[in-house]
Amino acid sequence: MIMPICGVGSRRLGLRAVGISMSLLSEFVIIASSVVPPAAAHGRLSGRGAARTFVSDKYRFSMAVPADWGVSTALDTPVFFYAAPGQKFSQDAIPPGAAVIAVEPQEKASREARTASTPETWAVTDADAFGSSIPSVERFPVPDNSGISGAVWCSYDEPRYSRDQRMQHVVAIFWRFDRKLFAAHLRYNAGDPSGLAFERVLFRAVRSIRPTEKP
Repeated sequence: MIMPICGVGSRRLGLRAVGISMSLLSEFVIIASSVVPPAAAHGRLSGRGAARTFVSDKYRFSMAVPADWGVSTALDTPVFFYAAPGQKFSQDAIPPGAAVIAVEPQEKASREARTASTPETWAVTDADAFGSSIPSVERFPVPDNSGISGAVWCSYDEPRYSRDQRMQHVVAIFWRFDRKLFAAHLRYNAGDPSGLAFERVLFRAVRSIRPTEKP
C-alpha cells in the first residue's frame, strides 16, 4: 500500500544536523560532481536559521532548507541530510533514525531515467530500476505559485547490498519545472519509527519550491 500524504499528528521529531565525511551524502555528491565540473555545479544558501533557502541559479528555483537539517551546496540541486543525536553516517549506509533527501534534475539521472518524457514515466522507470516492487504512482498536490506542474509521487523499499543487508524505504516525488523534469528522493531505513515525520519534511520541502525568475 502507498502511504497517504499525511503528517504525523502531534508527534514532534527533534531534528539535528550532523557533520559527515565519506557518508551517503558524499556518495550522492561525488557521483553527481563526476558528471559536472565542480566549478559549474553548485548552489547557494540565502537567509538564516529557519528562513534558509537553497537557491539554484542554474535551474532558477529556490527551495526551503528543512529546519535543523544539514544541506550541501556542492551541486546545482540540494542534498538535505539528518541524523539523530549520537548517530553518524558511514559509507553507503544510513544509520537508524537518519535520512537523506536528494533533489536531482533528469539531465543528470541514469540513462534509463533520461528516456522518460513525463514525471509519471520517470516514476515507473525509477521504481523498476531500484525498488523491490512497482508501486502505484499518485498525483502530488503543490501550490499554484510553485512553478511546478504534473507532480506525482510513489514509495517503495530498496534493497541495499551493505554488510547489514538493511532495506531502505524510498519516497520519491517527480515534477516538471521550467520545461525540465526533476525528482526528489527521500531515503531512510525501512521500518524507522520516524519515517512519517521524514516524509512530512520531504513533502514540505518540495511544496516550498518557488521560481527565482519567471520561467
